[in-house]
Amino acid sequence: MQSITARLTLSLGSIAMLVLGAVAGSLYWTLANELEKSNRDELIGKAQMVRHFVDEARASGDLPALRHHLSDALIGHAGLRVWLVSADGTMVFGEGGVPRTTATAGDVLLLEGEGGVPMEGRREDVLDAGRLPVSSIVVAVDVRPRFKLLGAYARALWLVCGAGVLASVALALAATRRGLRSVHRLSLDAAQVSATALSHRLPAAGVDSELQELVRAFNAVLDRVELAYRHMEAFNADVAHELRTPLATLINAAQVTLSGDRPAAVLRETMVEQLEDLEQIAAMVNDMLFLARADQGAQPPDTALVSLAAVVHQAVDYFEAALEAAAVRVVVQGEAKLRCNAGLIRRALSNLLSNAIKHTPAGREIVVSLRESAGCARIEVVNPGLAPSPQVRARMFDRFYRADTARGQSAESSGLGLAIVKAIATMHKGSVHVEATAAGTVVGFTVPLSE
Repeated sequence: MQSITARLTLSLGSIAMLVLGAVAGSLYWTLANELEKSNRDELIGKAQMVRHFVDEARASGDLPALRHHLSDALIGHAGLRVWLVSADGTMVFGEGGVPRTTATAGDVLLLEGEGGVPMEGRREDVLDAGRLPVSSIVVAVDVRPRFKLLGAYARALWLVCGAGVLASVALALAATRRGLRSVHRLSLDAAQVSATALSHRLPAAGVDSELQELVRAFNAVLDRVELAYRHMEAFNADVAHELRTPLATLINAAQVTLSGDRPAAVLRETMVEQLEDLEQIAAMVNDMLFLARADQGAQPPDTALVSLAAVVHQAVDYFEAALEAAAVRVVVQGEAKLRCNAGLIRRALSNLLSNAIKHTPAGREIVVSLRESAGCARIEVVNPGLAPSPQVRARMFDRFYRADTARGQSAESSGLGLAIVKAIATMHKGSVHVEATAAGTVVGFTVPLSE
């Protein structure tokens, strides 16, 4: 299991290690270069000093005096060595033999003295030694003290950097845990959300600014979950309420019929009535299944470019008998072409027409308006009946909602017609609308033409 604390601590520790390592390397490189430069400057200075002594003794040829001056000059310089060599290789001054040259670095000789002692030196030829038997000067310095100092410095740097990395890791761990306390508190608050406490929300006050967006997003999710849960509860209650009446009717009819001997004609009539009730229940169940699929994001199948005017005329033809009985006529205005599932759009129009027929006075007309506007197809059914109140208009597309709350009229309507219209519009990425105008009540839906 991954841990934010562990990752942050490891990351900060790695950063500290890289930074301190780079700093330590820079310091070591700087000191090493300075010491090397100091040694080379000392070699140049000593070589110049020896040449000066040689130049002073050149005229007199006083070799003992030269040796004396050189011995005095070397006092206090334990690591410094000087050799004067004659033309035939004879040692004129210096202890032991001239160190063996192992390599060169510019004008500096890398030497190996007696016992393998590493040294750095310079060799200069004496072109005019006068009466002195000197042809070359070799000046060398023991580099072991420098390497020893650098070794001690490197160990000190490693210790300091190691302690710094450990301190950084410890501080990073403490800071990370402290910084994540708000996340832990949010986790504890989130754990309090349950089916019985859906109204609980994460507190935004006192939360770090980096977590504000997360808190808002999580609370928005809880809002949607609570809304969906409340809708589901209400839907389940409505389903139970709607099914209770027809089921009770079926049970009572069966009990009465079975309570005594009945003629075949009575039994047949009872079965016909029960069949009608069962067909209503089946239709309601099918409608609820359709709404459930729509809620799950079902897409309209078999879409094609269709003429909405043709779809409207098909729906009007279906209601021809109902329109004649209600003494109402339908007028279709406009045209629009839409890529959609023609069957679903026809079903939505049929539900709108059925609703309009119920609320249109005899002798009046229903207007079906079709038009394209702002990249959308707008389908509206206008009935001249009494406009519903704003409270009713706000809930007209809710499931099982009826303006007349008397449940005894459930045989006429299940209260799902306009909810299905909304579901069909949603499946086509559209929306529904209702408004009261001077011409009457406008109920319709809008679908993007690109769908």
